[in-house]
Amino acid sequence: MTKEAFKERERALENEFFHGVDATLLASLKAKLTAEADRQHLAVALGFAKEELLNELVEIGVSAEALAAMSLVPLILVAWADGKVDAKECPLILKAAREQGIIEATPADQLIRHWLDTKPNPQLASTWAHYMKAVAEKMSYKARASLCRDIVRRAQIVARASGGSLGFNKISVSEKRVIAELEEVFDR
Repeated sequence: MTKEAFKERERALENEFFHGVDATLLASLKAKLTAEADRQHLAVALGFAKEELLNELVEIGVSAEALAAMSLVPLILVAWADGKVDAKECPLILKAAREQGIIEATPADQLIRHWLDTKPNPQLASTWAHYMKAVAEKMSYKARASLCRDIVRRAQIVARASGGSLGFNKISVSEKRVIAELEEVFDR
Protein backbone atom coordinates (compact mmCIF):
# COMPACT_ATOMS: atom_id res chain seq x y z
CA MET A 1 0.00 0.00 0.00
CA THR A 2 1.39 3.38 -0.95
CA LYS A 3 1.84 6.16 1.49
CA GLU A 4 -0.83 8.16 -0.32
CA ALA A 5 -3.38 5.32 -0.22
CA PHE A 6 -2.63 4.80 3.47
CA LYS A 7 -3.18 8.53 4.16
CA GLU A 8 -6.51 8.42 2.29
CA ARG A 9 -7.71 5.50 4.40
CA GLU A 10 -6.52 7.27 7.54
CA ARG A 11 -8.51 10.38 6.59
CA ALA A 12 -11.54 8.24 5.76
CA LEU A 13 -11.33 6.57 9.19
CA GLU A 14 -10.93 9.95 10.89
CA ASN A 15 -13.89 11.34 8.98
CA GLU A 16 -15.99 8.31 9.88
CA PHE A 17 -14.98 8.59 13.54
CA PHE A 18 -15.74 12.30 13.75
CA HIS A 19 -18.93 11.84 11.73
CA GLY A 20 -20.01 9.27 14.34
CA VAL A 21 -19.08 11.63 17.19
CA ASP A 22 -20.86 14.52 15.48
CA ALA A 23 -23.94 12.38 14.90
CA THR A 24 -23.95 11.32 18.58
CA LEU A 25 -23.53 14.91 19.77
CA LEU A 26 -26.22 16.10 17.36
CA ALA A 27 -28.62 13.38 18.53
CA SER A 28 -27.91 14.32 22.15
CA LEU A 29 -28.55 17.99 21.43
CA LYS A 30 -31.79 17.18 19.60
CA ALA A 31 -32.95 15.01 22.51
CA LYS A 32 -32.23 17.82 24.98
CA LEU A 33 -34.07 20.36 22.83
CA THR A 34 -37.01 18.00 22.39
CA ALA A 35 -37.17 17.30 26.13
CA GLU A 36 -37.09 21.03 26.88
CA ALA A 37 -39.87 21.69 24.36
CA ASP A 38 -41.88 18.83 25.89
CA ARG A 39 -41.39 20.32 29.37
CA GLN A 40 -42.57 23.72 28.13
CA HIS A 41 -45.65 22.21 26.47
CA LEU A 42 -46.45 20.25 29.62
CA ALA A 43 -46.07 23.40 31.74
CA VAL A 44 -48.69 25.08 29.56
CA ALA A 45 -50.96 22.00 29.67
CA LEU A 46 -50.74 21.76 33.45
CA GLY A 47 -50.96 25.47 34.07
CA PHE A 48 -47.84 25.47 36.26
CA ALA A 49 -44.13 24.84 35.92
CA LYS A 50 -42.89 22.57 38.71
CA GLU A 51 -39.61 21.44 37.19
CA GLU A 52 -39.38 18.09 39.00
CA LEU A 53 -42.89 17.02 37.99
CA LEU A 54 -42.39 18.19 34.41
CA ASN A 55 -39.15 16.21 34.14
CA GLU A 56 -40.83 13.05 35.37
CA LEU A 57 -43.73 13.42 32.96
CA VAL A 58 -41.33 13.91 30.05
CA GLU A 59 -39.29 10.88 31.13
CA ILE A 60 -42.33 8.59 31.18
CA GLY A 61 -43.55 9.86 27.81
CA VAL A 62 -46.67 11.84 28.74
CA SER A 63 -47.52 14.30 25.97
CA ALA A 64 -48.88 17.77 26.55
CA GLU A 65 -51.84 17.09 24.27
CA ALA A 66 -52.91 14.00 26.20
CA LEU A 67 -52.39 15.70 29.54
CA ALA A 68 -54.26 18.85 28.49
CA ALA A 69 -57.34 16.86 27.53
CA MET A 70 -57.14 14.49 30.49
CA SER A 71 -56.48 17.25 33.02
CA LEU A 72 -59.82 18.88 32.24
CA VAL A 73 -61.83 15.72 32.88
CA PRO A 74 -61.83 16.21 36.69
CA LEU A 75 -63.26 19.70 36.21
CA ILE A 76 -65.99 18.32 33.96
CA LEU A 77 -66.77 15.53 36.44
CA VAL A 78 -67.06 17.97 39.35
CA ALA A 79 -69.20 20.33 37.30
CA TRP A 80 -71.66 17.48 36.56
CA ALA A 81 -71.56 16.08 40.13
CA ASP A 82 -74.87 17.76 41.03
CA GLY A 83 -76.57 16.59 37.82
CA LYS A 84 -76.14 19.84 35.90
CA VAL A 85 -73.39 22.29 35.05
CA ASP A 86 -73.89 25.62 36.77
CA ALA A 87 -73.53 28.81 34.72
CA LYS A 88 -70.68 29.90 37.01
CA GLU A 89 -68.72 26.69 36.35
CA CYS A 90 -68.61 26.95 32.55
CA PRO A 91 -66.39 30.06 32.34
CA LEU A 92 -63.94 28.55 34.83
CA ILE A 93 -63.58 25.36 32.80
CA LEU A 94 -63.23 27.25 29.53
CA LYS A 95 -60.63 29.50 31.16
CA ALA A 96 -58.72 26.41 32.31
CA ALA A 97 -58.86 25.08 28.74
CA ARG A 98 -57.40 28.32 27.37
CA GLU A 99 -54.66 28.30 30.01
CA GLN A 100 -53.75 24.82 28.85
CA GLY A 101 -53.40 25.92 25.27
CA ILE A 102 -56.73 24.66 23.97
CA ILE A 103 -57.74 27.19 21.36
CA GLU A 104 -61.32 28.26 20.85
CA ALA A 105 -63.22 26.47 18.05
CA THR A 106 -60.70 23.62 17.79
CA PRO A 107 -61.89 20.02 18.09
CA ALA A 108 -60.64 19.90 21.69
CA ASP A 109 -62.61 23.05 22.52
CA GLN A 110 -65.70 21.64 20.83
CA LEU A 111 -65.38 18.46 22.89
CA ILE A 112 -65.14 20.45 26.12
CA ARG A 113 -68.17 22.53 25.15
CA HIS A 114 -70.04 19.34 24.30
CA TRP A 115 -69.17 17.93 27.75
CA LEU A 116 -70.43 21.15 29.32
CA ASP A 117 -73.74 20.93 27.41
CA THR A 118 -74.26 17.16 27.53
CA LYS A 119 -73.34 14.99 30.48
CA PRO A 120 -70.42 12.77 29.47
CA ASN A 121 -70.70 9.02 29.42
CA PRO A 122 -69.82 7.55 32.86
CA GLN A 123 -66.99 5.70 31.12
CA LEU A 124 -65.12 9.02 30.87
CA ALA A 125 -64.42 8.94 34.62
CA SER A 126 -63.08 5.37 34.52
CA THR A 127 -61.00 6.10 31.40
CA TRP A 128 -59.48 9.13 33.13
CA ALA A 129 -58.82 7.09 36.29
CA HIS A 130 -57.11 4.29 34.37
CA TYR A 131 -54.98 6.76 32.42
CA MET A 132 -53.93 8.70 35.50
CA LYS A 133 -53.22 5.52 37.50
CA ALA A 134 -50.91 4.36 34.72
CA VAL A 135 -49.14 7.72 34.72
CA ALA A 136 -49.01 7.89 38.53
CA GLU A 137 -47.47 4.41 38.84
CA LYS A 138 -44.41 5.66 36.99
CA MET A 139 -44.03 8.80 39.10
CA SER A 140 -42.24 9.36 42.36
CA TYR A 141 -44.38 9.81 45.46
CA LYS A 142 -43.52 13.51 45.61
CA ALA A 143 -44.44 14.19 41.97
CA ARG A 144 -47.62 12.11 42.22
CA ALA A 145 -48.70 14.02 45.35
CA SER A 146 -47.98 17.33 43.64
CA LEU A 147 -50.04 16.40 40.58
CA CYS A 148 -52.89 15.19 42.81
CA ARG A 149 -52.89 18.45 44.81
CA ASP A 150 -53.03 20.54 41.64
CA ILE A 151 -55.88 18.52 40.11
CA VAL A 152 -57.87 18.59 43.37
CA ARG A 153 -57.24 22.33 43.83
CA ARG A 154 -58.58 23.08 40.36
CA ALA A 155 -61.58 20.80 40.88
CA GLN A 156 -62.36 22.55 44.17
CA ILE A 157 -62.30 25.95 42.44
CA VAL A 158 -64.97 24.72 40.02
CA ALA A 159 -66.98 23.14 42.85
CA ARG A 160 -66.93 26.34 44.92
CA ALA A 161 -68.12 28.43 41.98
CA SER A 162 -71.69 27.16 42.13
CA GLY A 163 -72.25 26.09 45.69
CA GLY A 164 -73.31 27.41 49.00
CA SER A 165 -75.45 30.04 50.48
CA LEU A 166 -74.19 32.75 52.78
CA GLY A 167 -70.69 31.29 52.49
CA PHE A 168 -71.63 27.86 53.88
CA ASN A 169 -71.45 24.46 52.17
CA LYS A 170 -69.74 25.88 49.13
CA ILE A 171 -68.85 22.37 47.97
CA SER A 172 -71.83 20.02 47.81
CA VAL A 173 -71.79 16.46 49.12
CA SER A 174 -71.81 15.06 45.58
CA GLU A 175 -68.93 17.34 44.55
CA LYS A 176 -66.97 16.25 47.65
CA ARG A 177 -67.56 12.63 46.65
CA VAL A 178 -66.22 13.23 43.13
CA ILE A 179 -63.19 15.08 44.53
CA ALA A 180 -62.52 12.17 46.93
CA GLU A 181 -62.68 9.77 43.96
CA LEU A 182 -60.16 11.95 42.11
CA GLU A 183 -57.79 11.75 45.08
CA GLU A 184 -58.17 7.96 45.30
CA VAL A 185 -56.73 7.61 41.81
CA PHE A 186 -53.37 8.79 43.14
CA ASP A 187 -53.31 6.52 46.21
CA ARG A 188 -51.13 3.45 45.91
